[in-house]
Amino acid sequence: MTPEPPNILRLRTDELEWKQIDDEIVVLDGRASNYLSAGGAGVILWHMLESGATADELSAALVDKYSIDEASARADVDSFLAELTEQGLLAT
Repeated sequence: MTPEPPNILRLRTDELEWKQIDDEIVVLDGRASNYLSAGGAGVILWHMLESGATADELSAALVDKYSIDEASARADVDSFLAELTEQGLLAT
């Protein structure tokens, strides 16, 4: 049986502009006319999602950066991804 390929998550590219200002990502969602921002771990995750990453890769990055346990990192990633999904910011 062939293993299922990993689910690569990416930010959508249409009507979504962002810029890093100091230690914060500032986002303008033209589709929903929303302004959002992310700091701390959100900056790391956002940059990884630009090129595409799995949830496991995102979690591993937080473990490496903040020396936290895998369960805490995964909970943070799941929460961040849920917010991005709710806002419609991930590619489908």
